[in-house]
Amino acid sequence: MAEIRSPRAGESAGIARVESLAFNTEVPEAEVGLLGKMCAYEGDEVVATATVIDFDQWFGGSAMPCAGVASVAVLPEHRGRGVAGSLMRALLARERARGRLLSALYPANSGLYRSLGYEYCGLRPRLWAPLADLPPKPAGVEWPREMTPSDLPAVVACHAEWAAGHNGPLRPADPARWAQHVLAHRGEGVHQRTVVVPGERGVEGYASYFTTEAQGFGDYTLQCKHLVALTPAALGSLLAYFGRFTTAARQLSWFGPPSGGPAAFAMSTNGMSLGADLRRWMGRMLDVPGALAQRGYPRPPDGRPTELVLEVADPVFPENAGPWHVTVAEGRAQVVPAAQQPAGPGTGEPALPVGLLSAAFSGMATVQDLVALGALAPSGGLADALSRVFSGPLPWMPDFF
Repeated sequence: MAEIRSPRAGESAGIARVESLAFNTEVPEAEVGLLGKMCAYEGDEVVATATVIDFDQWFGGSAMPCAGVASVAVLPEHRGRGVAGSLMRALLARERARGRLLSALYPANSGLYRSLGYEYCGLRPRLWAPLADLPPKPAGVEWPREMTPSDLPAVVACHAEWAAGHNGPLRPADPARWAQHVLAHRGEGVHQRTVVVPGERGVEGYASYFTTEAQGFGDYTLQCKHLVALTPAALGSLLAYFGRFTTAARQLSWFGPPSGGPAAFAMSTNGMSLGADLRRWMGRMLDVPGALAQRGYPRPPDGRPTELVLEVADPVFPENAGPWHVTVAEGRAQVVPAAQQPAGPGTGEPALPVGLLSAAFSGMATVQDLVALGALAPSGGLADALSRVFSGPLPWMPDFF
């Protein structure tokens, strides 16, 4: 049985070896940080490792603490022995104890993560548009300027206001991660830049981008990691800015919602196309009552509260089972053990798998999906109640980790 614990000083070389072999790259020991790591050991040898990145993640307009799981790696000769599953269970227990309500990851092995209660909870769509389709700059709108280090707090605030209007975007808890990972940085593409659009509200929009390798003159792509605008003026300024590259570049690529978002609707023709490298990310609720209570919810036109009873099947955390009596009113939820309240819709129904509940919570799975999968009865009040509280746009995020 492997020992699972946080790594100690002097163990970076072993972690670098595992990650290098697992991801077919060379990970320098000097670049291995121990913060957020959890490792599995056979004797003194590191045989598996995983990393957690602290994020806030938005759902229903509320930012919620999320454990982003990355760099899950196992030495080849130790695979297939349950090491990864044991490591992840210990990691998730630690993060739940730290107050993380959610977890998210990009899976290399969806079967493993489904067995741990994860399910597909959102998208990362990449879109393209020919630069010729970008609209001209509106009259009276200022051009963007290059971001300076002093702009970072305003950029973070701009991102937070924008993110509250979507389901799924992430914000790193460590401000240093913005410069090192979130915004375009050295090592990505040929040239890396971030430009901002100042306005009366501070930074009203920004774009962080890099240029790809050119196949010939005028044949490279402008790749945006973040394309964020709070106002029509900021959106028009950013799109017109990229339109000035038409003599040198071929197209603009950005990450956006499945519809393409405001940038797609602003195009002068229908040249925008959804990229073929659509990624899906997985998520799970670590603390079911805590996550339900902190999420924001739509306000129904009739203003009536919605009540339901949820019982949950969780293979990792039996504490999530419930049943929970949930009352949603005025955009917020109150969650208490069902024994403390009268019965409501969902009483007596089979327990919902935590993965499918998480997919509905995020907005990725509809109630009709749960019915089609046999996880939810087609008739009865629970289906109607879940439809009311989890309605909203498809979840997505621009970031990969």
